[in-house]
Amino acid sequence: MKQRERLITACLEGISKRVFSSYSPQITQLAGEKPGIYALYKRNKLYYVGLATDLKRRIKHHLADQHARNWDTFSLYLVHKEAHLKDLEAMSIRIAKPEGNDIKGGRLLSLRPDLKTLIDEFHTHQTSRILGLAPETPRRVRRARVPKRVPVEDRDIDTIVCPAHEDGFKQVFLGENMWYAIRISKKVIPRLKYIAIYVSDDVKAVTHYGRIKAIKPWKRTGKFAVYLEGAAIPTGPIPWRTWVAIQSPRLTAFKKLKKASSLAGAF
Repeated sequence: MKQRERLITACLEGISKRVFSSYSPQITQLAGEKPGIYALYKRNKLYYVGLATDLKRRIKHHLADQHARNWDTFSLYLVHKEAHLKDLEAMSIRIAKPEGNDIKGGRLLSLRPDLKTLIDEFHTHQTSRILGLAPETPRRVRRARVPKRVPVEDRDIDTIVCPAHEDGFKQVFLGENMWYAIRISKKVIPRLKYIAIYVSDDVKAVTHYGRIKAIKPWKRTGKFAVYLEGAAIPTGPIPWRTWVAIQSPRLTAFKKLKKASSLAGAF
């Protein structure tokens, strides 16, 4: 019998800030290259939930950023597929409502209007039955309208769009004119001319892109670092929409990205 594939593959819970600071190489060795969801606690109370494709960089950043004084313990949950990270993070935030997070926890499609429609239909049907009236034709439950997309031709692909937290975006992409630890197919690399960053958190938009100067292997991770030709260039902003998620690097055509009024038209 085939073993069921786990969504959460392993966890490391209740590790103090002092232990992480002293033994971060050992901890990150345990985590390996797996993405994960991490939680920061203050006196056993959940303070912040985040996602990480680079655990060491994310937690070390929290040792010095605006959250530094607000946590003393962390836990880590390794996720099998990076594509699930954003959804798991959003669900955790919406359930637990940690003090350090935006309590909205990501914009998810609300089913409340659909529930109201179904309840209204139920009561209309019940009233019609009681009064002996012909029931009305049930209305169709609203569905999110997804705009028709024209797919990018493979031959036109020359741009990679990567997700990032706002702090990392400012520090690395804008501050160092680069982005790193990106999974890119070696077949695609020679075709890439541009890189754009989708900033999550409160921004939820692509606001800058850069011309690619070089793409080089990033340490011994199997991933790559992209170096810009000069400073990042403002664009858009190209905002997020419900039906498009940027949870991992995505490829597109630069001409399509520049014309897009939202991410729905960028891919």
